[in-house]
Amino acid sequence: MKSHSLPTFDDLTTTLSDTELKLHASQVHGLIAGVLCGNFNAETVWQEVVMGEKLSEQTGEDLQALYVSTLQLLSEFLFEFQMVIPDDAEELSMRAEALTVWCQGYLTGLKLAGVPILGRDDSELTEAIDDLIEIAKMNYEQVESSDEDEEAYVELSEYVRMAVIHIYTELHANAMPNQSANAGQLH
Repeated sequence: MKSHSLPTFDDLTTTLSDTELKLHASQVHGLIAGVLCGNFNAETVWQEVVMGEKLSEQTGEDLQALYVSTLQLLSEFLFEFQMVIPDDAEELSMRAEALTVWCQGYLTGLKLAGVPILGRDDSELTEAIDDLIEIAKMNYEQVESSDEDEEAYVELSEYVRMAVIHIYTELHANAMPNQSANAGQLH
């Protein structure tokens, strides 16, 4: 994986097949993004959850590259940030499921990084987190392959992407100059 590029959904799924827990690819990327949004220097927080104890060296390297690429996209190329979810050629129900579990992973990552998910004061940040909680509860099994549901999915996935950018920006507003300098050391 080259710098700043994320693996495809299928590639990450293959990588995760070598882990102990065999988590969903979108869930893992969401978790890593959530940890990074909540705590820029939380490199080890996600590793134990995702990697477990039994892991090949190559799988560890691939997951570390995913972490670094996600970190770089969030800290240096924020608006280029994308989620690891299936591409548009896949069934809509599969993509909706992936978006749902991505949000679940993201919220778990925020929580692992010490960001309160519930009981927050009213703010735009709270509203974005609350919206992601609702999307994480979405019943993707009721999604039909229709133009209307396809359009709704596209809008929802873009909303999630922009909500993540907003959350990252809000949580790192005071620390951004330091973080960008630290991120440059990861190259």
